Amino acid sequence: MGGRSSGHVVWADDAMVWEGETSLANNGGFASVRSPWGETDLQGMAEVVLTCRGTGGPFKFTLETSSQWWLPYAYASFEPAETWNEVVLPLRAFRWNMARVGDLHGVKSGDLSRVLRMGVMKYDGTAAPFHLEIRAVEFR
Repeated sequence: MGGRSSGHVVWADDAMVWEGETSLANNGGFASVRSPWGETDLQGMAEVVLTCRGTGGPFKFTLETSSQWWLPYAYASFEPAETWNEVVLPLRAFRWNMARVGDLHGVKSGDLSRVLRMGVMKYDGTAAPFHLEIRAVEFR
C-alpha cells in the first residue's frame, strides 16, 4: 500500500475480493495487490479478459517483467462495472510505466515473453474507498 492507504484481500464466492481506501498522507494515493513471483510467457497475447465487478476505480492491471521495483512494468487501465462483467484489455491498451519517470511507450507482444508477476493497482492520486472482485483472468 502507498503511504497510509489500507486494504485487504480475501477469497469469497469464487472470486478474489480486494477492498480498502487510498490515502494521500505520507506520499500515498495508491494501493496494490500482486500475484506470487513466477514466470509466464504471454508472447503472442492479443488481450487480457478480466471477469470482475467493483467500485471506486479506475484500476490498473499490471504485468511485471523484472523483479526490480524501479524498472518498467506494463499496465492497462480499466473501470469495472458494479455487476459481473468481462473487461477486455487489448494489448494495444498496455503501456510501459517506470517509477519516477511515468509512461514510456506501448507494449509489443514480444515484450511479454517473460512475465514474472501480475497485479492490480488503485493508482489515480485520489483518497477514496475502493472495492474490486475478480473471478477470472484470461489471456487470449
